[in-house]
Amino acid sequence: MLAAVVAGAGLAAVVVGVDGDVAASTVSGDAQPQARSAAATNTLTSTTTPKPTTSVDATSVPAADPTQALATAMGPLSANKTGDFSVAVLNQDTGVTAGFNAAETYDTASIVKADILAVLLYQAQQQGTPLTDDEDAAATKMIEASDNDAATTLWDDVGSAAGMATANTAFGLRNTVPGADDYWGLTTTTVADQLTLMNVLTSSKSLLRASARAYAANLMHQIEPDQVWGVSAAADAGTTPALKNGWLPVDSDNDLWAINSIGQVSHGGHTYVVAFLSSSQPDEQTGIDQASAVCKAAVAAVAGR
Repeated sequence: MLAAVVAGAGLAAVVVGVDGDVAASTVSGDAQPQARSAAATNTLTSTTTPKPTTSVDATSVPAADPTQALATAMGPLSANKTGDFSVAVLNQDTGVTAGFNAAETYDTASIVKADILAVLLYQAQQQGTPLTDDEDAAATKMIEASDNDAATTLWDDVGSAAGMATANTAFGLRNTVPGADDYWGLTTTTVADQLTLMNVLTSSKSLLRASARAYAANLMHQIEPDQVWGVSAAADAGTTPALKNGWLPVDSDNDLWAINSIGQVSHGGHTYVVAFLSSSQPDEQTGIDQASAVCKAAVAAVAGR
């Protein structure tokens, strides 16, 4: 199985995300943050009636060789690609995993905000304390609106690069390097690590307790509408993905764009986590369009559809 990456606005010094003003909510419980709505603990919520985590559509037959199926599906998209990209998919119900260019590393841009959230929740759990009202307000802005100032505040709160690296080692992220000099948007990672991160945030086998995972899922279900793209393209109608996206013009890449998407979707009765990373995109919209097309095709291929 792949070892295990999400993005919005990138660097603290380069604001390309959307600032938001989201009111704080009180966090209570057994030293754990509580979800602000009845979001599923480790799966996606439906806009109507939530589907059970373990429900399986008998007509959905995973590909016999998911890695080959994914490679085949990526053929036409690679032939017409803009920039470079990698994608990885994990069926959380069956454990089937496939990756395309999975060893390549990329700048995270704002998908690192999902990692910051995971580290924040993990540290609170270790310390036996709930999130403060200020931390809750910052986490809400950071995830739902991809707010950069909120991300910088929480990056500092968890111990900057050193704190991130320590927690990521515990999570099993083997190829994720926190951004130097507090440039959190230039954290580097792989799609394999991003699958691991999504498991930390959504799986019952995570180091995070159920209440922490529910809190994270609630935030990732409420991404601002103009930021819903990429992984969400693979979701079944009537379901709400857990999502974090990133977009950033990278100075060292001639201001070409890093466009990234990570999340969890319901597809054909199964629950998948997906990571898409890219670099050298000629412009933001072109990269977004590619992210959505690749994620939709990747999940369908691994699902055998």
